[in-house]
Amino acid sequence: MSSNPRPKLKSLNIKKVTPETKFSIDFDWWEKSNLDLKTYLHSRLTIGEDVKLESDFDIVDLVDTETGEVRQVDGFQYALQAYFSQLPDDFAARTSLVDAVFCVLLGNANQPMSANAIAQRIHRPADVVVKTLGGAKIYQGICPLFDDD
Repeated sequence: MSSNPRPKLKSLNIKKVTPETKFSIDFDWWEKSNLDLKTYLHSRLTIGEDVKLESDFDIVDLVDTETGEVRQVDGFQYALQAYFSQLPDDFAARTSLVDAVFCVLLGNANQPMSANAIAQRIHRPADVVVKTLGGAKIYQGICPLFDDD
């Protein structure tokens, strides 16, 4: 028998991303990355001329229609939500999966959505959403959320 027994490994708590896993955009990711959110919005998502991203916005009160809870968001986030919540149904078919998910989450006020719900909105299979966004690489700040996050 060896005098150096094998080390015991702690069981890794690997979190599996499933179609029920919820996703949201981590805006801190944008702050830490070398990417600029406004540049991305203009160049990749063809924001309309009616959305003024350079303007200074005040705080806006939003009322949750389900709970009646009032929360404050900055005007920039509100303008994005208003714009992306009105995109045509075929938008997701005309853009990449990552861009489509990004737009859906922005249109939903970045409230966490399951991969299943996202897949329905972008007309793509949930397993493709999970495989694309549930891996180690983070695209455009879209991250899976787990119960202990």
